[in-house]
Amino acid sequence: MLITFITSAILVTSVLLVLSNLGTVADDTTKALRGAMQRIRAEGAMASSVAFAILWLTIFSLGLL
Repeated sequence: MLITFITSAILVTSVLLVLSNLGTVADDTTKALRGAMQRIRAEGAMASSVAFAILWLTIFSLGLL
């Protein structure tokens, strides 16, 4: 019972911390994606990177089913 309460408290605290910094997380994610896209375009490896991203999206989406 005590362990359940502690884990629930940690989960709620984590969610609140993420939600309180959601703008910063979104900004950092956007900057990282822009930088990755610029590197992909500069290296000329767009097709292989897109194929790799689609592969992982397929794996994760099938995992949710």
